[in-house]
Amino acid sequence: MNSFTIAKTIGSIYCVGRNYADHAKELHNPVPKEPIIFTKSPACVVPFEGKIFLPLNLGRCDYETEIAIQLGTDLYQGDINQVLEAVSYVGIALDLTLRDRQNELRAKKYPWVLAKSFVNACPLSKFRKVDRVTELEELEIRLEVNGEVCQQGSSKQMLFSIQDLLCFISQYIPLRSGDIILTGTPPNVGPLNNNDYLVAFLNGEAIAEAEIIRS
Repeated sequence: MNSFTIAKTIGSIYCVGRNYADHAKELHNPVPKEPIIFTKSPACVVPFEGKIFLPLNLGRCDYETEIAIQLGTDLYQGDINQVLEAVSYVGIALDLTLRDRQNELRAKKYPWVLAKSFVNACPLSKFRKVDRVTELEELEIRLEVNGEVCQQGSSKQMLFSIQDLLCFISQYIPLRSGDIILTGTPPNVGPLNNNDYLVAFLNGEAIAEAEIIRS
């Protein structure tokens, strides 16, 4: 396996909601018929290592572990071959979510941005180069919290594959080299507490770990 390195300069961050059927069901949401796309601000990116500080005064903060990919070339209205060639790096992200705030916003049919782009809301692991497109169909992630497996899933379980997501997003949005796509979270999301210790695995290899500090 290739070694992991710091991701190249980060552009925009696009996220996918409810891309695992069991996660949609656990939050009592319908399973979508097409990808649900939202964004996180690049300003909320933090390395998934050391200590991650999360504001306590904003309420409950849930972890959502996701396969993250980064583009190496620009992409707009790409076909399947162009999409696969555009993917350069893969890693793990936490799409941290202020759950109570998100529920309030959803009830009002407002965008989720306030629940998704707070300080340090997007911890990113180091990334590794994607050498062959078939790797995108063989990605497995796992999150352990205080030594207990809390989330696990694979790209095979996604409702919409990575290539399908990129085709869909790029039909509407001109994607740029450096943009990152968070591809959805498997079930069993949950709240983070002070001093929780997180370890994230990609294909069985621990590639990120951090302690949560809520203050």
